[in-house]
Amino acid sequence: MFRKLSKIFYGGDYNPDQWDEEIWEEDIKLMKILRVNAVTLPVFSWAKLQPSEDKFDFSWLDKVINLLSKNNIDIIMATPTAAQPPWMSKKYPEMLVTDIKGNKHKHGRRVNFCPNNSDYRRLSRLIAEKMAERYKDLPNLIMWHINNEYGTYCYCDNCAKEFRIWLKERYGSLEELNKRWYTNFWGHTYYNWEEIEVPSYLTELAPSWIGKKEMTIFQSMVIDYSRFMSDSILDCFRNEAEVIKKYTPDIPITTNFMGSHKPLNYFKWAKYIDVISWDNYPTNNLPISSAAMRHDLMRGLKGGQPFFLMEQASNQVNWEPQNALKRPGVVRLLSYQAVAHGGDSVLFFQWRQSRGACEKFHSAMIPHAGHLNTRTGRELIKLGEELEKLGGKIVGSRIKSKVAMMIDWENWWALECSTGPNEDLKYLNQLEKYYRAFYDLNISVDIINPSYDLSGYDIIVAPVLYMVKEDAVKSIESFVKDGGTFITTFLSGMVDENDLIILGGYPGAFRKILGLWVEEIDALYSDMSNTIVIKEKIPEMIKKEYECRLICDVIHTEGAKTLAVFGKDYYKGYPSLTENTYGKGKAVYVATDPEDSFIKDLIRHYCNEKAINSFIKPCRGVEITQRIKGDKTFTFILNHNNEKITLTLPEGMYSNLLTGEVVSGRIIIQPREVYILENLQI
Repeated sequence: MFRKLSKIFYGGDYNPDQWDEEIWEEDIKLMKILRVNAVTLPVFSWAKLQPSEDKFDFSWLDKVINLLSKNNIDIIMATPTAAQPPWMSKKYPEMLVTDIKGNKHKHGRRVNFCPNNSDYRRLSRLIAEKMAERYKDLPNLIMWHINNEYGTYCYCDNCAKEFRIWLKERYGSLEELNKRWYTNFWGHTYYNWEEIEVPSYLTELAPSWIGKKEMTIFQSMVIDYSRFMSDSILDCFRNEAEVIKKYTPDIPITTNFMGSHKPLNYFKWAKYIDVISWDNYPTNNLPISSAAMRHDLMRGLKGGQPFFLMEQASNQVNWEPQNALKRPGVVRLLSYQAVAHGGDSVLFFQWRQSRGACEKFHSAMIPHAGHLNTRTGRELIKLGEELEKLGGKIVGSRIKSKVAMMIDWENWWALECSTGPNEDLKYLNQLEKYYRAFYDLNISVDIINPSYDLSGYDIIVAPVLYMVKEDAVKSIESFVKDGGTFITTFLSGMVDENDLIILGGYPGAFRKILGLWVEEIDALYSDMSNTIVIKEKIPEMIKKEYECRLICDVIHTEGAKTLAVFGKDYYKGYPSLTENTYGKGKAVYVATDPEDSFIKDLIRHYCNEKAINSFIKPCRGVEITQRIKGDKTFTFILNHNNEKITLTLPEGMYSNLLTGEVVSGRIIIQPREVYILENLQI
């Protein structure tokens, strides 16, 4: 895919249009010191590139590109279409977003365009074509980067019109739509397509009159509108990508995702993107597994293909309530964490710290001081030298996992717009709890969509898979019949793709495979808890009782074995953990929201059954992953602790690629230090 696969790309967003021309030569000198080999530009420069509808000015960009090219710095060419020029918003005011409250925006911010506006589509395609035509033959053009951090929904009259067209294509007739949307509820039956409005605060969304959560009156419509908006914004991306491919068919195209960004169905988007890239901004108070899970999600979007870390902060950000500094060693550590989970680039936002506007206190590779004689500068120099030394050795390598976790955007939308049973239930929180158990055990996890092929895995985990489609149910059933272990939780298998309850008793689609029936679902107040009491002997279950909160299912088994029961309330003694033999495999049901130690012990148990283990014995705060390329295995060891740790390596000799040192046996890793080990054939 890439013209050059001989290096990890290192650099970041370059905004030379924010600076006088005499600064550009200084930029190049500093890039050389840092070993920068790739930059992204001109991300937000539409107004400078197109001063009016009939006038374009690429002269300044040509100068910058020539300067970069002369100095052998590769270019990720970004279309500037995330921020339309003021003249464009004035001339075509219908281009601007209408928000969920029905307010029509004026010019300002960024990503402030209606994705279904024909003028925006026409003009964004035009600037993309002008750039592709002009720069198609650049020898150092390595990738196209379209727009920036897509995701703004619009609720204007034009979107309503396009939504109706989208619905006609999806359902074919109003009769089918009324059936699938359950429109007999509250007199919603439609007799004319024009009667359908967009779901906003003016229509189907409202503050709850009892609880704190915004209430969604009509879930089927809201879920479809999320599908429609994700598709509409994707069409904007494809509109630009199509014309760029006409001029540079062999240059990969990307756009920068935002990890677990709820508005866009990234699994669907991934089909139209050559290389996944994303922006990683973990704050100091997040668990270290949080960024790891999102790296794995990005890697999983295209079936394990390496991704690009497109943005990260070299130090503090500017948009948190308290914008804490990254502590010494952390920026390097987080950079290698991305590589350890499948990243083939280490890129930053941005190159030079802005002098004004909202990002003036957002860190950059070059701070306001204008030099590299800083703590962060020295760390970035070291990082650049190391990445240059690594060259292309790791690039293109893959991670092989025997465990997968299912994530589904449409399930996310459906679960969190549901009215009941507990507004404290958050999809990402549940995913992170189960992911963290594998992370702490240093067991690699692929993150997949329920529609993916499951045949290569031994264990599949699907927390709160509330909305499930027929093909996914069949795939999961086949997986278990063939010997796999499937672990799911409360509120799974409940509804179809239109958020209609699957009748016949909970857990609906999974009742047969799980061998149980859920009679009632109890939602616990935030100050309430229950206990999980272990009944069956499970060596890995260290405690006899574990705390649980949030949701408790009242279960009757229908063939499943009861491994644990609830310890309190009227359903004391009812199952809280079950295991059902189905074919050659097992289907496991967790009927509540347990404390983290329960999930970790449970996961350890089923991994032990399948002989899935870490390469190195797990150690608290130490992250271990492996990437494989041909017959080479690269082991990453990242010490996130503030103190040194001692590890014992498996038998053999290893080369630390960052230092050239040959190691074996017991090794001491300093605080926030990184080892990348290659097995040596002796």
